[in-house]
Amino acid sequence: MRALLVLVLVGLGVYLYAERFGLAVGYAPFTPVFLWNYTGEAANQVRATGLRPFIKVKVSGELRQGSLEVEIRRSGEKAPALRKRYQGRFSEELRHPVDANLYDVVFRYKGARGQVWLDWVAARNEF
Repeated sequence: MRALLVLVLVGLGVYLYAERFGLAVGYAPFTPVFLWNYTGEAANQVRATGLRPFIKVKVSGELRQGSLEVEIRRSGEKAPALRKRYQGRFSEELRHPVDANLYDVVFRYKGARGQVWLDWVAARNEF
């Protein structure tokens, strides 16, 4: 009985924390990211090399509230080369051609509630 009471109190504490401050659980690209009123940003660096390189970003999920913004920009620059915003249900694969260099892939959440799958990679066409 005490164990059940402790579990209920922990669950209530997590719920109140998520409602007040926001919560994101998961580690992209290996697991889905579950969001509850989450506002934040995650940036990842990708090195593009070779002839005709491109950066591929796969996003899919469903947001019942808020939005997700994906941004690709050259490392050290403020202006994004590509910016895309998602709300509701989405599933898309972005392929953005780039020069051989270091790039930032930024995922920006604003009041997001739902679940998303994210994956990013630098690839090249050498044929």
